[in-house]
Amino acid sequence: MNKIILASHGELSQGLKQTASMIIGDDGNIFALSAFRDEDEPIKTQVEKLLSKLGGEQVYILTDIFGGSVNNDLLVIQRAHPEVHLLTGMNLPLVISIATQPTEISPEQMQGIVEESRQGLIDCKQLLTEKINIGGDDL
Repeated sequence: MNKIILASHGELSQGLKQTASMIIGDDGNIFALSAFRDEDEPIKTQVEKLLSKLGGEQVYILTDIFGGSVNNDLLVIQRAHPEVHLLTGMNLPLVISIATQPTEISPEQMQGIVEESRQGLIDCKQLLTEKINIGGDDL
């Protein structure tokens, strides 16, 4: 079973985990970690501890934003643990797709999952304006 570590600034990862669990159930394979809260250890330390319990196979670490401090800190983990997969720009479709794959995800499958997750970002106002030909202010 694929294991997912959600790592974010603040409590974004906890909310994402909770929402994913509502949709697909809680199989105990999604873990949420927060950075930059007074009571927490550094995110890198939190991830290292969790990896030592989980092992590195079929582990996917998802971070909130490319170039952000959480992602930058975890790039060191990626280098130290090449078997772990680090992705950034996490969103609900990405979490659900990875969590529901029955086996380790091939590079080709991951490329498809990432592309599906990107396609989930839609400007609904623009979509309605273009597809239904409604004026922008008349929505």
